[in-house]
Amino acid sequence: MDYEKLDRIVASYKDELIANIQKWVSVPSVKAEPSGENAPFGAATRRMLDMALEDAKSFGFEVRDIDGYAGDVSFGSGPETMGMLAHLDVVPAGDGWTHAPWGGEVDNGRIYGRGTTDDKGPALCALYAMRAVKEAGIPMKDGVRLILGCDEETGMSDLRHYAEKMEMPDYGFSPDAEFPVINIEKGGMNVLISKVTGGEDHASIPVYSLYAGERPNVVPAEAKAVIGLGAMRLQDLADRLADIEAAHEGFRLTCDEIPGNRAEIVAIGVNAHGAMPHLGVNAAGMLLIALKELGAGGGSREAIAMLADVIGMETTGEKLGIACADELSGALTCNLGILRYDGNEISVHLDCRYPICGDEVAMLGSAVKAVAPAGLSVRLIGSHEPLYVPADHKIVKGLLKVYHEVTGLEAYTIAIGGGTYSRMMPNTVAFGVCFPGDMDLCHVADEYIDIEKMMLGVKIFAHAIVELAGK
Repeated sequence: MDYEKLDRIVASYKDELIANIQKWVSVPSVKAEPSGENAPFGAATRRMLDMALEDAKSFGFEVRDIDGYAGDVSFGSGPETMGMLAHLDVVPAGDGWTHAPWGGEVDNGRIYGRGTTDDKGPALCALYAMRAVKEAGIPMKDGVRLILGCDEETGMSDLRHYAEKMEMPDYGFSPDAEFPVINIEKGGMNVLISKVTGGEDHASIPVYSLYAGERPNVVPAEAKAVIGLGAMRLQDLADRLADIEAAHEGFRLTCDEIPGNRAEIVAIGVNAHGAMPHLGVNAAGMLLIALKELGAGGGSREAIAMLADVIGMETTGEKLGIACADELSGALTCNLGILRYDGNEISVHLDCRYPICGDEVAMLGSAVKAVAPAGLSVRLIGSHEPLYVPADHKIVKGLLKVYHEVTGLEAYTIAIGGGTYSRMMPNTVAFGVCFPGDMDLCHVADEYIDIEKMMLGVKIFAHAIVELAGK
């Protein structure tokens, strides 16, 4: 196999690939309400899919638009089809950026912007890897298809729709995580804990509203509460918040007076992916703890105190009674992604990632038992079981071989808490594009992709296509 020719072709794409990542990142393809025909996830996501398919078509590939839910890019044919599953939707930009989230700015060998690593950058890496294999004229035994979904971040309805309309590929990988090979993805539960609060408790500081987070799979970096000041001065509140800050490492709390003898308290944390909540600082949990220690809440005081106690800043689910772990897939993680209170109902939305040993029924039962004393209810919004492809599977072995041959680095399997499209197709694992030791930048401010590592990723993907689908 003439890998030198293939690698030269890959290297020739560098400037063009940088420009296309910048172009793709400029589209804020965050899920929105449907916008006309074939735009089920909003106008921006529709525009992003059109752009991606137009670029792929310009490279000489066959493309299809599957009702705006997804698109695919194909070349070659054979008894089986190798698939690569990537997505074009992104989470909201969030706060804390020092580079424009939709700017695609190049700085110090990096391209900054929402989607550079999750997942527009890797999607383009896979597309250019296909292009390199095609241009190199390498004989193929199987067809190759890149599927570009538009709803990965909020439930994967896109690939469910795709599977209803089209035959799925037979095997492959999702370039939406880490190298070497991810053969285990934890199970997931989205859980809503809520309570209708009823009347006010005039013995405490009234809370009129709470707001934090937009997506359950993101650690919220900001949380806000509107409270009544009563006879308390703003400076008194500021002093009490300063005491709470001093008692809790990493807490940042501010307050400002607003009309109606009220104050707005703001908790400031750090964004992270909900699958790795320990890498962030949860502003919603911080706010709940602060309000509990203030004795605030009115009719919601009991619920606020309970949520502060059993969730708060914890990321393991221990106090909620759902903690579990196993040797293969690690420990459960629990992220408080959304906090809401409108004066009538208080709710938190949890994103829980559980190991292979996890039992959803038992975990939900434990959560119900933990919060019931405060009158809170627990509802399962959605879930998926863990994904496990054994390390001796031919797809896993083939990808490990490619990774080692191209990089010279040790190849091994790993488990993650994040969920990728791998679970949507048989014989599929997550493969790149982040390398061992890299900071996980998904869903955080100043997300970026390193240009040299990006080019190495294209090379690895091109070799993987040849290894798995070539003759």
